[in-house]
Amino acid sequence: MRTRAPQKEPGPSTAQLADLFDGTKWGEDFSREEVDIIASHLHLATFSDRENVFREGDRQDFMAFIVSGMVDIVKESGDATESVVITLHPRTHLGEMAFVDGEPRSATARAKGDVTLLVLPKEQFRAILKDHPEVGIKMLMKIARLLSRRLRQTTGRLVCAPL
Repeated sequence: MRTRAPQKEPGPSTAQLADLFDGTKWGEDFSREEVDIIASHLHLATFSDRENVFREGDRQDFMAFIVSGMVDIVKESGDATESVVITLHPRTHLGEMAFVDGEPRSATARAKGDVTLLVLPKEQFRAILKDHPEVGIKMLMKIARLLSRRLRQTTGRLVCAPL
């Protein structure tokens, strides 16, 4: 299945994007003024059922917030079979690892049904850091907390896994 980079679609105003972002779990941690700043750097992208948002190994530099629909995170094994690692639901996010470290995508993200995402390209995040450093730092701290939580969960599963 081919992958296309999420393209900016014509449509919602910055205020509408802010309302959508405010409805995500991320929006809960930011004031409305901060949400408005972030929203001015976002764009909307849609994906059809089974369409890849990105593929394992891709070198794209964006993270995204799920507005509607679900996204399967799929990992390919050595024998080319795929396994769904997790299904992400609306209000959550994806793509933060490659967004932060610049490495290729570690898994495939595939739409499960029709999906609408708010996309934050890295270049737009850099603009937030430059023009609104306090908002950018707050975003980085949130990403760091989320990555730390996921690492702790993974470590806990490894320790509890039978040998």
